[in-house]
Amino acid sequence: MVEVKSLQLFDKSFIGMYLHLPGYPLYMIISTKTILAQNMLDINYFRKELPVSVIICEYRYGFQAMLNAKVIAMNDAARAHGVTLEMKGKEALRLCENSTS
Repeated sequence: MVEVKSLQLFDKSFIGMYLHLPGYPLYMIISTKTILAQNMLDINYFRKELPVSVIICEYRYGFQAMLNAKVIAMNDAARAHGVTLEMKGKEALRLCENSTS
């Protein structure tokens, strides 16, 4: 089962996706500029030349917990916006969303 909901963060709209997987539910927060995903997904999948920033954070249960989890990987687009390891998902998401490119 998949749940999709609208999330409002930093005065912007995001799509929150929740996949009911046995044992490890998967959460993702997505916009046209950024994907914030949990470490159940490997960053190498996203290393393609995507025009979006991809941020992988530690596994946490729930959207709010994801935003407070540490960043453990990112693609080159996210790195170019100033995302670094160990920052919180929320800070990384804000940097990528506030970029002008």
